[in-house]
This record gives sequence, C-alpha cells and structure tokens, in this order.
Amino acid sequence: MTEFLKHLEEAMAKYFKNGEIKETLGKVINDFHKERLCALMADHGGTVIAGNPNAHEDKNLLPTVIMNPLVTSPLMQEEIFGPILPIMTYKTIEEAISFINSRDKPLALYFYGQKNSENMNKVMDQTSSG
Repeated sequence: MTEFLKHLEEAMAKYFKNGEIKETLGKVINDFHKERLCALMADHGGTVIAGNPNAHEDKNLLPTVIMNPLVTSPLMQEEIFGPILPIMTYKTIEEAISFINSRDKPLALYFYGQKNSENMNKVMDQTSSG
C-alpha cells in the first residue's frame, strides 16, 4: 500500500501548482453536482489522505482520496462521478474480490498492481463491471 500511495501522491502533484489546481484539471459540470459531491464528503467515516476533508462544509472541492470509508456511507452507496477516490484496504485478494462481488455491479473496476499477475487475473476472472 505504501508504494501505491507514493505513486498516487506523485500523480496528484502533477495537477497542482503552488497549492492551486492547474487549469488542465477537469471541472465539475455545475453547482448542483458540486453540492452533491461535497455532500458525499460528510460522514464517510474514513481518513482523507489527500484533498480537502472539509469540502462538505466549505464547498472547496479538490481531488480527494479517502482511505477506508464506511461501506454504509453515501460515498460508498452512490455513483460518484467526480474527483473523489475511496480506497478500501484488504489482506488478501480473495477478500477484495468478495467485497466487490457482495455489492451492486460497479460501473468501473480499477486494478492497481503488476500487469498480468496472478492477482490481476483473479480480479478479471472473478469480478464483473461496466
């Protein structure tokens, strides 16, 4: 996980300059969707490791990474369609697959790991998204 977070931090840094979002970063389409996304930031129960943990209060929505939000929170119950990335940790790949399959089919599923690895193949073979 530490290596993943290091790479994530480096990638996010490409979108910021002196603490401000670069112009090349996409914008939320309108105020309604910005409000909806900010509301998802309330009571998620996880740990904000990047972004603004107070977006639900001050409406300053930044690309945000949330570690282990509550699966019962609105953040984990609704489609996000915005710059919020919840990350769930797991001990085994089987635990991760079981979590994915216990919920509604996701629109997208991202695997971060070694290409063509046994774990990647398990995720591709044992889950469905789209």
